Amino acid sequence: MSKRYIEYLDSGAPWISDVESLRGMTRLKHVSTVQTGITLSGEGNPADPEWPYLRVANVQVGYVAMREIKTVRVSPDRAAASMLQPGDVLMTEGGDIDKLGRGALWRGQVPDMLHQNHIFAVRPSEALDSEFFVYWLDGSVARTYFRTTAKQTTNLAGTNKWTLGNLPIPVRPLEEQHAIADYLDRETARIDTLIEEQQRLIEMLRERREATIRSALLSGLDDAETAPSGVELLGTVPKHWRMVRTRYLCTITTGSEDSGNATDDGEYPFYVRGREILRIDHYSFEGEAVMTPGDGQGGTGKVFHYFDGKFEAHQRVYVFTDFMDVTGWYFYYFLSTFLRPVALAGSNTVTMESLRRPLLADFKVAVPPIDEQQRITAYLDDQTAKIDTLMTEAERFIDLARERRSALITAAVTGKVDVREAL
Repeated sequence: MSKRYIEYLDSGAPWISDVESLRGMTRLKHVSTVQTGITLSGEGNPADPEWPYLRVANVQVGYVAMREIKTVRVSPDRAAASMLQPGDVLMTEGGDIDKLGRGALWRGQVPDMLHQNHIFAVRPSEALDSEFFVYWLDGSVARTYFRTTAKQTTNLAGTNKWTLGNLPIPVRPLEEQHAIADYLDRETARIDTLIEEQQRLIEMLRERREATIRSALLSGLDDAETAPSGVELLGTVPKHWRMVRTRYLCTITTGSEDSGNATDDGEYPFYVRGREILRIDHYSFEGEAVMTPGDGQGGTGKVFHYFDGKFEAHQRVYVFTDFMDVTGWYFYYFLSTFLRPVALAGSNTVTMESLRRPLLADFKVAVPPIDEQQRITAYLDDQTAKIDTLMTEAERFIDLARERRSALITAAVTGKVDVREAL
């Protein structure tokens, strides 16, 4: 066991607890150099050469996205200090805590490529294989290290050159590192293929769900004669249905509260501008209602809620109540399916950021007789529940596959799996 490894164990570092089977440890700074990028300032000197450079957005987990490569004008001397070499491992200094410290291998796709100052380029020495190092970053030891040492804000986390340089990394013969990387290339490719298949299945199911809802809301469940709806995007609807503006189907109002008035142990649901439903200790509304934010983080026309009971709403959340000739549940289905595409296509004033009451009041709903509405919503409840179950199963499979992938990587890079026996 190496002296440096003993020092790590003696320090009580929590990220070391599951790697006691390693033959030895060192720090990243002893087997690599960490290069920082260029700090951009203005347009640069027009007399300087123009160089391609990578931004934070280009560095993803496991790969470098080569779309929208920017250029920058800097002197040759300054460029040389931030020029990438094939085999460099790129890491961003900040971002989502689950992605922090996870690297992407630069293979030299574009010559003379520079990188932004918020990207670290780790250049392994002859003692460290780049591909092995990328896998090490994806294992639990490195990920726990970065989570433990990260400087965190509400949603983001960051690291620095010093912390990166002190990352624990095993001392292994190069041949063994190559073998581990080759083994993981094969095994993770199989898992990734399974994950991609499930992701395609989820997308297919999502499309089927949307098509099922749209068909039922525009054609009904019976083979009825159709007529133009009067709304271009909707096309035709059953002839005996009515196209009714929302103002004639319900009352449209807004809440009066601010998000800061929420209480963790509040008795009543509190609908705000995001997807999350908060709690509050008083209510202004009671009964059947549909809600959608007029603006906010969730995206206009993307967040919808249905509730029947006592509740409170944010001052920028529209509340539809007192339904006439339409059930609240049918109205929820129709509004959540068609408001965004119809409103955005049919108005020059509505934007992705805000939704105005006159547009909501004039929004047309295809209204069948009440008994037909009830049959349609019962059918949609049944069909969407079946599809949602399949999607949940696929998502669970993906989660398990990712856990398996992570465990496999950790076991291989920490020596708990002898890759020679696995060949």
